[in-house]
Amino acid sequence: MGKRQLEFRCPDCGSRLEADPRTGKVISHGKEKKLKDLADAASRVEKRKEEHQDAFSSGLEAEKRRGQELDNLFKKASEQVDEDGDKPDNPMEDKWR
Repeated sequence: MGKRQLEFRCPDCGSRLEADPRTGKVISHGKEKKLKDLADAASRVEKRKEEHQDAFSSGLEAEKRRGQELDNLFKKASEQVDEDGDKPDNPMEDKWR
């Protein structure tokens, strides 16, 4: 998926920690980044908003394509079964073993 990391404060020194949720290991340990001004904070929020919207849009498109791909695979398999015509006479007969 994505690069999801957990961010929290260190209980000993109060600095910012980043940890990998899968392994539980600390990725970075350092002082919190200070914002220069309100405009900087607003631009960061807007950037995150755009990134989230892009990620949502790409995920939605991938799901639409996935549904179409599965439909195509099903149609292809159906046509192949119709073409083969190799069906057992008795459903209890298992001639593929």
